[in-house]
Amino acid sequence: MAIVILGCVILAICIFNLRFPQLAELLKSSAPETWRKLGSPSGYSFADLGNTISLYNWVLSRKFEDSENTAILITGERAFSKARRVKCGILTGIVLIITGFLFVLGQTVF
Repeated sequence: MAIVILGCVILAICIFNLRFPQLAELLKSSAPETWRKLGSPSGYSFADLGNTISLYNWVLSRKFEDSENTAILITGERAFSKARRVKCGILTGIVLIITGFLFVLGQTVF
């Protein structure tokens, strides 16, 4: 069960790290049309998860490279490395949860 708990902790930490406040504020001030197209994400709160997910997907698809603003490019690169770490953490957490449940199931069956 410790594997499942570890997976849940990793998953929770990564989900709460889905925050890109600097990029959201920069998009709001420099590229308002892109910011509105993404659903006007605040970037600070986990409460607007739908908008944060759209910003997260925008970063992972490297759409920030289409911008001509160098500040957006630099902030987008930093956000991209964070988004990759979050993606790997989410996948690791899910794999640990599934592995833990399969291990516990195997112990109870055999």
